[in-house]
Amino acid sequence: MIKRIYSDEFYRLFNGTIILDRDIEKKIEQKHHVYRTDIEDGLGDPYLVVARNARKSPLPESRSGGKLYEIYCETSSRRILFVVGRLFTDGNLYIITSYWAGNEQVRLYYQESEGLHNE
Repeated sequence: MIKRIYSDEFYRLFNGTIILDRDIEKKIEQKHHVYRTDIEDGLGDPYLVVARNARKSPLPESRSGGKLYEIYCETSSRRILFVVGRLFTDGNLYIITSYWAGNEQVRLYYQESEGLHNE
């Protein structure tokens, strides 16, 4: 269970622009079979489940200028995608990694997004 959902905070700042470095894009495609179009599609989900990244960031927020988020989203093909990204103050989201969610993450997405549907 996610301790706190940050979807409102994320939506206030996110401007819809994703930054996906070519090397990261290639790694995500080869290792996880996730493509830029999948990420763009998933981030269009009106019920994103957004949490702060629980792992230690290699760069402190004060040096990077952004906050790390874990994002669970549903694509138009009804698959759940897990995205880790750094959201900068200009509203751009720098993608760090992304992969198709496993069973536990899928369950978590549906459980948490149901609450967002009811808001």
